[in-house]
Amino acid sequence: MAKTQASQGAYKKGKDRRNHILDVARDLLIDSGYHNFSLRKVAEKAGIRVGNLQYYFPAKSDLVKAMLDHVIDDYLADFDDIRGHGTPEEQFVAVIEDVITDLNGKKTTVFFPELWSLSNHEKGITRSMDNMYQRYREVLAEIILEINPGLSQEQSQRLALFFSASIEGHTIFIGYRKPWRKETANIVDMASQSFLWLIKDGRVPG
Repeated sequence: MAKTQASQGAYKKGKDRRNHILDVARDLLIDSGYHNFSLRKVAEKAGIRVGNLQYYFPAKSDLVKAMLDHVIDDYLADFDDIRGHGTPEEQFVAVIEDVITDLNGKKTTVFFPELWSLSNHEKGITRSMDNMYQRYREVLAEIILEINPGLSQEQSQRLALFFSASIEGHTIFIGYRKPWRKETANIVDMASQSFLWLIKDGRVPG
């Protein structure tokens, strides 16, 4: 029994340290920018040696992939909660509102553009980034098909891609300290209406 408790304690300690490193990595990308993002600097900010960091994440690409999974897990938890209430249409509007209003926050406004910049310079990051967005788009595609079962899987995925790309594009306008932040509620309303029209109309390239 004591051995089992010790193993569980070690596992929890390792998991906590891993999550701490991922939080630190995200904060470093936000505070210092993609050009200052490295294993050495993450280790310094986390207060550990590079070798200790590499025990969990052998390469920068491993760290970035885990960081993105860590970030999207928080969003997916919110979506799971939203999916537990209301009609598919109401759930869709709630997800759109959640994602768009999230753009107002400093972390979101800075983190994702820095991530895009990082992916422009490191090809492996692009794949990890798209995998992260794919997990989010899968939720949208699932709700889209519930709203309009007449759409094909390919059409629902194409709509999800279009919607997510449209939303991300608003970051530079309604993000933290951006000039049109006050228009967020109107953007949510217009996006929800237009996206629902596209879903229900059904004339999506397939």
